[in-house]
Amino acid sequence: MKRVLVTGGNGALGSSLNFDNFEIIKLSKKEFDFTDREESLKKLSEISPDVIIHAGAFTNVEKCEVEKDETYRINTIGTLNLVNWAIDKKVFFVYISSTGIYGTELEKPYTEFDEPKPTTIHHKSKFEAEKIVRTHLKKHLIVRTGWLFGGSIESPKNFVYKRFLEAKKVETLEANSVQIGNPTFVENLSKQLKVLIADEVVGTFNITDHGSASRFQYISEITKLFGLKTEVVPTNNFKRIAPVSHNESAINYKLQLLGLDLMEDWRVSLKRYILNLMDSKRI
Repeated sequence: MKRVLVTGGNGALGSSLNFDNFEIIKLSKKEFDFTDREESLKKLSEISPDVIIHAGAFTNVEKCEVEKDETYRINTIGTLNLVNWAIDKKVFFVYISSTGIYGTELEKPYTEFDEPKPTTIHHKSKFEAEKIVRTHLKKHLIVRTGWLFGGSIESPKNFVYKRFLEAKKVETLEANSVQIGNPTFVENLSKQLKVLIADEVVGTFNITDHGSASRFQYISEITKLFGLKTEVVPTNNFKRIAPVSHNESAINYKLQLLGLDLMEDWRVSLKRYILNLMDSKRI
């Protein structure tokens, strides 16, 4: 049975990674500081994984603009530490990146053949980490995803649940009508990863749920599915520190060409997730 090490193991994606016929070891930031080179080499040697899924990252895009050094230390150098251990091993390395790295040049969804031109410190640090993985490891899978939802409601990064709590308290809720992306269910991403890892499919892939939406459309769908009467109001007046692209949408072009695309429409995924939450009486 292959052993899989997951960094960021308590995050939305990490907590959803459950593969049959694999031994999964999920480590949180407290359990594994991959930014510490010596600790990384020691921990990896102790565990001796066959597969590394590197999902751990500094993900607060606004803070990344302010804490530039820390962003590169975690997202880029932290990745380098893991890669340095894996270089002479027969390890399959999966790096979780972002569709946000593509930048601002297109109005249509990006494919893997579009040139990344990241505009934020967060996305620049992720793109530099991609380069490290691609340059030094033959057996690698780089995954560009985005706007993840799902996982535990206890997670502070559970976007859907946070919007539910927010909408319950107010009569109107403003939402960005300009920025576009692909809401993506972590359970779908987990299932897609299992197939690609089992077959050791290498390369760089967009992996998102199908269809794009603005934040306004996304939040409107959330409130509707929860049966809330909150009015969602479109706005383009959100001020941000980070120069985030207005278009983070992508299509799974390479997966489609290979006949491997298992992802589904984001509205279908969102409905399933919210119905599961309500059926479980967790809200």
